[in-house]
Amino acid sequence: MSFKKVSSIILTVFLLVGCSSTEQTYKDNVTTSSNVGVNEEQNEIKISVASVSISHVLSEMNQKIVGRPTTKLELPNEYVDIPEIGSSFSPDFEKVLSVGTELLIGDYLFKDKIEDSAKQYGIDTFYIDTSTYDKFLHDIEELGKKINKEEQANKLVQKFREPINNLSGVSKDLKVAIIFGTSESNMLATEDSYVGSLVKALGLKNIANEIMESNSDIQAVNNYVNLNLEQLLVNQPDVILTFGHGNIEEANKSLEKLFEENPAWRNLDAIKNNKIYNLDSNLFGTSANIYIDQALTKLGEIFNG
Repeated sequence: MSFKKVSSIILTVFLLVGCSSTEQTYKDNVTTSSNVGVNEEQNEIKISVASVSISHVLSEMNQKIVGRPTTKLELPNEYVDIPEIGSSFSPDFEKVLSVGTELLIGDYLFKDKIEDSAKQYGIDTFYIDTSTYDKFLHDIEELGKKINKEEQANKLVQKFREPINNLSGVSKDLKVAIIFGTSESNMLATEDSYVGSLVKALGLKNIANEIMESNSDIQAVNNYVNLNLEQLLVNQPDVILTFGHGNIEEANKSLEKLFEENPAWRNLDAIKNNKIYNLDSNLFGTSANIYIDQALTKLGEIFNG
């Protein structure tokens, strides 16, 4: 057999092995990324985001997107001119598909409203649970793995944990009552609510949970319990935090009225010691957001007195 023929055979075998290896590598990459398609030009997953708060998370991770939520709320500057795909709880899947979305990221709160349609259109999904501090951080880490941005995700989580790591001097014996107000009602937030989870992360005691432990008839509804002044007088919180939701101005008026109309509130140690704080609605709400480290820092200042 001539040298030329041998060389030709060796080259053919090499090419076949190379193609097989390349094909296997591609299959491994697809499996690793949970069958999310990869854009060959940018080598990035084509992502649409259906949540304003999560859009800020992606911005912090330097992630490009192809679709963003329709909203009047503030978006990261680099996402403002990105095509809109509809509301957080009801994306327009024709628009989601038209921008080439391979992965749709939404808030876990709206999963039931999104998932079926996403499956029908063959679009992969990922949801971030914004209901508590721990769940929020865990899902950011998982998102990093999903979109090959582990380093960026870990840095962001570290930033959100830093206020707790740096906190000192806060007594773990402090008992905290968190009063959640709207224009129509006032409730106590448990440790399973978002603000409650921040207090829990700081290692402090939540009056709402103590009340439930001492009275089995009292049950939380969506992580809140009915506000009962008699129970508060028995359990005596050291600190009272209040925060409004919805129409903040009306919610704050409702809270002021609550304390003014019943003089019995003045029998609470927290009020006697002027340890009642109205939380900034820009930092504190009913779900986690990009300002979580600032919220923890503010709580640290409050509890350090």
